[in-house]
Amino acid sequence: MVALRPITNNTMLHNEHLSKADELYEVRHDNNGNAIHVFIKDGEAIIFQNLHDFVMRIYYGKEVERFYLSEEELTDMYNSNDYEYYELKSKYSHE
Repeated sequence: MVALRPITNNTMLHNEHLSKADELYEVRHDNNGNAIHVFIKDGEAIIFQNLHDFVMRIYYGKEVERFYLSEEELTDMYNSNDYEYYELKSKYSHE
């Protein structure tokens, strides 16, 4: 399933279910030209800066820059409608 639809006046969402029903991939865009790539599985989200990093981690198991969010943190992030990767990482990263 692939969908591209506006969420609010300020954001755009592209998502698709991957090989398993419990895996979801999303790209979130804001009106400032920022985008994040989100992989959701088993109630946890992994946030990537770009599609290349997503593919290298999920499909090839390579170490790439990323951070993890719980469902509650993901909902909070989605409510902010701001998807600048490094700002989000500094706010939500548990490292």
